[in-house]
Amino acid sequence: MHNRRTLTRLFLASLACAALPVQAQTFPSRPVAMVVPFPAGGITDAVARALAQKMGEQLGKPVVVDNRPGGGGQIAAAYVRQQPADGHTLYVGATEMFAINPTLFRNFSYDPLKDFTPITSLIASPLVLVVPANSPMHSVAELVQQAKSRRAGLNYASQGIGSIGHLLGETFRGKAGGTYNHVAYKGSTPALQDVMGGQVDFMFDPVITTAPLIAGKKLRPLAIAADRRSPQLPEVPTLAELGIAGVDAGVWFGAVARAGTPAPMVERLNEAILKAMKDPEVLKRFADQGMQPFASTPAQFGSFMQAEIARWAPLIKASGASID
Repeated sequence: MHNRRTLTRLFLASLACAALPVQAQTFPSRPVAMVVPFPAGGITDAVARALAQKMGEQLGKPVVVDNRPGGGGQIAAAYVRQQPADGHTLYVGATEMFAINPTLFRNFSYDPLKDFTPITSLIASPLVLVVPANSPMHSVAELVQQAKSRRAGLNYASQGIGSIGHLLGETFRGKAGGTYNHVAYKGSTPALQDVMGGQVDFMFDPVITTAPLIAGKKLRPLAIAADRRSPQLPEVPTLAELGIAGVDAGVWFGAVARAGTPAPMVERLNEAILKAMKDPEVLKRFADQGMQPFASTPAQFGSFMQAEIARWAPLIKASGASID
């Protein structure tokens, strides 16, 4: 009886293995959904839509964008986890969903590394330190001097508690010295409005959102928080060039599938996305919006997520930031 069960299990396992190449050849068998944890019109939505049509051409099936915002990415993630692990549903998120929110939220409902299979990173955009266009501060040195000399220090805006802008501001405080008061907003848009209006002194925000405002003379860039200058703002020095090392971060975006998705489907999706990202139309669209292509293999993206979680977790804990 025992031998019969063992043989049955081996037979079923062999059938499953034999079926994988066939599944890979017939995949996808229906439209592929890219589930985005933000409303339509945002950066992540724009990234997904830029890739969807070209991906569809590669896969031979339509690729549709499904917006499911809320809960710091938990609503979208829960939906993807409820779908079959067959590669037809992807989760396209940003740094927060994959590296920050699992530590920031006291009770987070998913583990990016255990509950999902990495497909590829997509694009990245460095953060830039901006001040109002009419600010008396024309350099980082002047900003730091003001933060040290003013009794109340300087106020800096962020996209929200525990956002990259918040965490980078805290890192800047530790590296540069001076007094800095954090003012949290609900997203980039209202924060940038108050920076432009002079209600707050400065902010770290992605090149994606700041470049048009800089071009329109509504903001003044002082430094790039990255290891190299931005192609969109080549005249703006990095903080490291200015003697403040270790203050570098950017927003990045990636695609994952539900854990357990067979390797042939993961490889097929990776191949389709990477080819879509090399399309001239897609490259131009990314460049026009200050996005830098950031493609990788599934294994590379998995390792990158691990490194990012390890990087941000201690900063989040040190800042005291948390969300219920």
